[in-house]
Amino acid sequence: MEEIYQKISSKQHAFSKQLLKIASYIHDDPKLFAMNSAEEVGKKMGVSESTVIRFCQKLGYSGYRALQADIQHQLFERSTLTEFIGQKSETYGGQASNSVKALMANDLQAIQQTMDRLSEAKLETAVATLASSDQTLVAGVRSSHALASWFAFALDLILGKTRVYQPHVDDVLLRISELTTKSVVVVFSFHRYAKDTIHLAKLAKQQGAFVMAFTDSPAAPVTKYASLTLPVQLQAKSTLDVAPTVMSITNSIISAISLENADQFQKRAARFDAIDGQDFFATSKNIN
Repeated sequence: MEEIYQKISSKQHAFSKQLLKIASYIHDDPKLFAMNSAEEVGKKMGVSESTVIRFCQKLGYSGYRALQADIQHQLFERSTLTEFIGQKSETYGGQASNSVKALMANDLQAIQQTMDRLSEAKLETAVATLASSDQTLVAGVRSSHALASWFAFALDLILGKTRVYQPHVDDVLLRISELTTKSVVVVFSFHRYAKDTIHLAKLAKQQGAFVMAFTDSPAAPVTKYASLTLPVQLQAKSTLDVAPTVMSITNSIISAISLENADQFQKRAARFDAIDGQDFFATSKNIN
């Protein structure tokens, strides 16, 4: 977004109050422009559609669609890897060896901020819906695949009836056809919003399944198909920055499910432990 902000900075000395208001909205909530029409944006800000278009032209764009396309490119298509390292370099001066604990503290702060913002009612819905589902399909690709894999593994361990969607192995239509109105599909979709995950969520919704989305914004593309959205809104955009917070939320959901279904979990754990798995694990005998 830096290029767009530079255009605004170079022109804003000649802006009217209404144009300055639009510029402020772009700084505070650029996804508003990425996801809505000029008319919808104008209503949100209390200005006319023609004023929004005039703002775009003042920045050198042919119209609103041109500005929107540029914002979408900046938000959804560009990699955030440079931002992952850039902000940390400014904060810690590149002294990684001396700042590991400081970086951990930064993750703790992000978890606390997200915990304060998340709706307790949404979290309770997530726990209850997952616990009562007939099956759960978990999906996430690219940088979100690790988050999806861990969550599917943990949920299957305590509850069963869970599988992770493997895009290079599974037939998406077959997986979707197996879903019912009692099924839950959990999707992890973070910047840069992979199309595969969005398409899967769309198909799952059409099938009547409950779609639960972990994402970084209430305006992310996948939310259009989500029955429940759990947004992890941080200043950082990189999935590498978001991961610790997402892991904390999902781990807590897993723990809450196991506590609320303690008897079922204990029976499952007992069957698990009853299996003789000594050939799969190291013991003091075969270590020595």
